[in-house]
Amino acid sequence: MNRILLLGGTGILGSEVQKQLQLMKIDYVAPKSSDLDVRDRDSFQSFASNFRPNWIINCTAWTNVDGAEDSFQAALELNVVAVKNIAEVAKLLGSHVIHISTDYVFDGNSPKPYDENSQVGPINKYGESKLLGEKTLFEILPTTAYVIRTSWLYGINGKNFVKTIAIKALERKETRVVNDQIGSPTSAQDLAKGIYSIVVKVPEGGIYNFSNKGSCSWFELARAIYKEVGADPELVQAISSSSLDLKARRPKYSLLSKAKWEGADLNEIPDWKASLKKILPEIISNPNSKEKL
Repeated sequence: MNRILLLGGTGILGSEVQKQLQLMKIDYVAPKSSDLDVRDRDSFQSFASNFRPNWIINCTAWTNVDGAEDSFQAALELNVVAVKNIAEVAKLLGSHVIHISTDYVFDGNSPKPYDENSQVGPINKYGESKLLGEKTLFEILPTTAYVIRTSWLYGINGKNFVKTIAIKALERKETRVVNDQIGSPTSAQDLAKGIYSIVVKVPEGGIYNFSNKGSCSWFELARAIYKEVGADPELVQAISSSSLDLKARRPKYSLLSKAKWEGADLNEIPDWKASLKKILPEIISNPNSKEKL
């Protein structure tokens, strides 16, 4: 029987993973960050050794892309040092590890979707820290670790683009969104099911891409949200990335190929429009969605 240690269980993705584990009646623990600091090797080893999981799912991360430019060391503590601790303890206990990474490990200059073997080349400090985390994990667990690279993650909990735009749409506010970054949104609900399918199927270890099918710009995503909630999509105006005063550069193109995922016979990946339509009512009805973001 699987015993799972879930890290980051209250975030956008971790909260959905918890729901999935509860639905499938899996034995798991999901300690809060205030109760367990994965950056502290000794305390993490003590906790994990007492529970003895055969899977560790890591949804913790530094995700402040612009903040990583000025606080790179802090980003490294969560995205590399913590990952090293997880990997070393997993090796000690014989546990598999599922770790979440990002499309920001790429430079965005590809003419076609990135696959798991595409050349990496992050253009910001956040992407650099996530790539270092991947490498650290596989140096310690070359065969029993899984890295899932995803993109544009959104969900019911936590701060995310879809929730922010949905609130503006409900208030019929005008908004300006970049139209020169192309990728694919990822529903946390779908990715949580994908993570569970890895636990069930136990495919060959390594890197796997997961994002919803199809592609769009942030501008097209925002207009789809406005339309879905019954607001006028014309309230969303297109702007260029260069017009924003952002510290970190973003990849212009970060669409991920899902061929390897599909070839491994893991769970089916829905189209981004279908997933958005499914989850939006839950995002809107969730009391936390009214929080100031």
